[in-house]
Amino acid sequence: MIRDSLHGYIEPNEEEWRILDSPEMQRLRRIRQMGLSPLVYPSGTHTRFQHSVGVMHVAGRFAESLNLNEQRTREVRMAGLMHDLGHGPFSHASEAVAEQKGLSHEEISCRKIDKLEDKFSVSANRIKKMIRGELEVGQVVAGDIDADRMDYLQRDAHTSGAEYGHIDSDTIIQRAMIDSRRLVFDYKAVQALESLLTARFHMIKSVYLHDTSRIAEKMLERALEDYVEKNSLEKMMALDDYSAHNELLNSTGTARNYYSRIKDRDLFKTALSWDVENRSREDLKKLEEKVDEKEIEKEIAEAAQVSKEKVVANKPWTPEIKDMDIKIKRKGNVRNLSNYSPIPKALSKAEWRLVDMNIYTDAAQKAKVREAAEQVLEEKL
Repeated sequence: MIRDSLHGYIEPNEEEWRILDSPEMQRLRRIRQMGLSPLVYPSGTHTRFQHSVGVMHVAGRFAESLNLNEQRTREVRMAGLMHDLGHGPFSHASEAVAEQKGLSHEEISCRKIDKLEDKFSVSANRIKKMIRGELEVGQVVAGDIDADRMDYLQRDAHTSGAEYGHIDSDTIIQRAMIDSRRLVFDYKAVQALESLLTARFHMIKSVYLHDTSRIAEKMLERALEDYVEKNSLEKMMALDDYSAHNELLNSTGTARNYYSRIKDRDLFKTALSWDVENRSREDLKKLEEKVDEKEIEKEIAEAAQVSKEKVVANKPWTPEIKDMDIKIKRKGNVRNLSNYSPIPKALSKAEWRLVDMNIYTDAAQKAKVREAAEQVLEEKL
């Protein structure tokens, strides 16, 4: 029996205990769920291990509500438990570096599932498909409304002290059903689904994309990129936060210089922020497509006559405005949530405004880096 601070008592079965006690799963105890967000929210130090146990539990509750048989329930719970096995150190910073090289943490998770296959009896191939969001029940683990999101939003808010992650998970789970091989929700769940989407938006805006966290994460991303160049992507992704801490401090050049500053919270400052409120979406999209962060950093550093290591760029984020794949069943008809609620489209339109174009630098260099950045970026448009 496990006592969880969010869900209460959780009881893994024998096979789940074998996975929990494996080195691959125990490694997640040493990876913080929120990356460098504890630099801003000091109590948000929970781990991927805690989150994975929680996702297993929530996925099991979905399975019970959907009246899945014992075999399918075991598969869904196991997929929830192992979905994050592939995460690298510091969570999303290493994930960003891996994705630049064409490798996702989901793919690494699938490789580790193959390695652990002798510890469980359910289908490893079905579990991997669920983690990729395939199969009708896979949406329970990897979909727009899933056990993963429902756990991390509530857990991150609970531990960090943020007030935005309150979700009516009971209603969402109880109103879920499988219809024509897809996960749908009864119309009575619309308000609860709206609250989840709104909670996610506010957590992204206030917690995950907090200015200080973004600066620290971007500096860490550059440190890890430098580390990978000198070692390998596979070596980095096998590390946990503790071993990565030692590796980066014992490294040289950019990796050590940036990480030493992060360790002591001696972070870069914002030299320039292009406020998206004063830019059209078209301008920001154009800038996002044209800007290569490394090239911009080099050009700004040259224009400001400072070391390239003194400039870090974070280009704007302009996600596509599109309907979320959330299906609502009402009077026998299945339609998208946006047909019953204005919230999904409103949040999708608002989300692209969450990230400005930012240039970071050492406090002593702010004035000349700002001037150089304004000149270089204006030329890009």
